[in-house]
Amino acid sequence: MFNASSKPFAAKTPGTIDLEISDPVLMLNEIAKRYETTERVLMEYVDNALDDAEALFREGGQAYPYPIRLDITIDRARRAVSIQDNCRGMTRRTLERVVSHIGESQKRGQTWVNGRFGFGVHAFRAAATSVSFQTRHELSSHHTLTVPRDQHRGIKEAKRVDAPFPTDRGTGCIVTVAGFASDWFQSVTVGSIRAEIEHHFERLIARPNLHIAVHEPNQPSQVCMAFDYAAIDGISIQHVLHVNYKDGDFPVVVYCKIAAEPPAKRPVSFFARDRRIGDVAEIKSFMRKSRHKTSVWSHPNLLGYIEVGNLVQPIINRDDFVRSRSRTLLYETLLPIEAEIKKKLQGVNEQQREQTFGQFEEVVQQALAEVVADSNLDVAFVTGGEERRVTVENGRLAINTMHPDFQARLRITRQGNPRPSDRLYAYLASILSVYGISQQTAHTKKLNPETKIDLQIEMMLALEMQLRQLQKKAQRG
Repeated sequence: MFNASSKPFAAKTPGTIDLEISDPVLMLNEIAKRYETTERVLMEYVDNALDDAEALFREGGQAYPYPIRLDITIDRARRAVSIQDNCRGMTRRTLERVVSHIGESQKRGQTWVNGRFGFGVHAFRAAATSVSFQTRHELSSHHTLTVPRDQHRGIKEAKRVDAPFPTDRGTGCIVTVAGFASDWFQSVTVGSIRAEIEHHFERLIARPNLHIAVHEPNQPSQVCMAFDYAAIDGISIQHVLHVNYKDGDFPVVVYCKIAAEPPAKRPVSFFARDRRIGDVAEIKSFMRKSRHKTSVWSHPNLLGYIEVGNLVQPIINRDDFVRSRSRTLLYETLLPIEAEIKKKLQGVNEQQREQTFGQFEEVVQQALAEVVADSNLDVAFVTGGEERRVTVENGRLAINTMHPDFQARLRITRQGNPRPSDRLYAYLASILSVYGISQQTAHTKKLNPETKIDLQIEMMLALEMQLRQLQKKAQRG
């Protein structure tokens, strides 16, 4: 089935040599190792079903002609997952060619899908022992075919099945990836597959008449739902950018939202033809061009998508873009949008900064009360210039957060949010111990200097420990 030879450099034409693959299985298995999760492997087969549905969508004038159904089933006894669709299915000839001809994807040249290499069908090799296909096309009979992971010669040809194909249309495909390694399968759940589909195909599953469900036998199905950006309160940033490349105009759709409150993790992602490529912050080629990097693209309040259309092509395992002039133009076009987002995030960052300092101010007050039981000082963080570290007036202990010593000990996240550090705990403990001791004059005035110093050191260490413990508790809460 594969072009393999024991004489890898046997010339077909005098004076030339031909490239031959001496061990196709080894090569394919090594390439498949680029997949890092079971869910990502399975998305290749879900994607194939959606590609078939896309042809129906386009033929129907941008609408599905009937309800498209994808059902994903987890079989724990066999360590297997099946993906069933009721789309067009494949003829026997197409089925056998898809399996045997690597690099001859019939999707190549179809601008509405991502398939280019004909490799997605072999993604199972990353984690499982076999993939089986059960399919029927309206112009062909019902056939099955199984591809073992470690075999490239003597694979049994497609076998005819007399039973009706088990979908409402009588056509479609069932792909079963079986024999998952235990390490790859133990964390797979209905929820994990559903979440990956909702993330990977979020723009597709918003379409009417497309239904995707995941289940285990004798358990209720979980239906995949589109993410509702409109339900998130916040500032929307929408653009349709136009990139001119090779005398063509390529639209790039940007939809971002700065949420008033951090939503469930939903970072801005690149999409190509409605398929997710990856989080913008995880696309290394873009991060090398980005000016503001994760301070924008990993911001917890920022969510959305960037649809690149046909301008760029994904690499073989579809988690980055092929290096090209068009990729450079895309990234250069996005940089002004990045600057716009950065500017609009400043208000959120300032609000988060105030909230963080307010919460930490409460921690400092609580630590002082825990260690210095009779303290009547009210702690406040202020921004009163850089001259004095601390001022005390009318029972108010004002700690200057703009003082160079405070700033030098303050840790700032990539999103610009302040975070206390161990050095800052020590700094504040030393300040609090000085004023804590000063409030205990009646108790300490009779002590000799050495004992008084020991008492202050003990208080300082106790305050530092309390600050650290209370801050951790506050962050968990």
